Amino acid sequence: MNEKILAKMIESVNRHMPAVTKTLEELLNEKDPTILAKDGNEYYIESQELKFIANYVEEEERKRFRIPLILEMCEIGGERVVFVRDKLHIEFIKKAFGFDRMVNDNLMLYLYEIPVIRKKLRTASQVIFRVEL
Repeated sequence: MNEKILAKMIESVNRHMPAVTKTLEELLNEKDPTILAKDGNEYYIESQELKFIANYVEEEERKRFRIPLILEMCEIGGERVVFVRDKLHIEFIKKAFGFDRMVNDNLMLYLYEIPVIRKKLRTASQVIFRVEL
């Protein structure tokens, strides 16, 4: 399989990613919080998930805290891991879930840790897939 085909496949898998993100503050103030995805669909973000996040994010940080939380799945040395690159998301995950494994200023999670986060943040987090070509 050539690199162009693989890149198109990965792009297709990631079509659920937001076209534009919103801040936690914006979504908390919406009656029906939604995010528009690259695939054209609007995805509902559950209010209780937003409130859960807000419990761990300082009020002044809510204006900069972007939703959804991006969990970036990668393969390193034959092992799949997940990186969180956004600094505010990293601080939130540390506080809310206690994960604190930093690699090059990014939070690294193992696959067995992801269900804990996804169970609590089913609509407010998204997994993307990254392949280094």
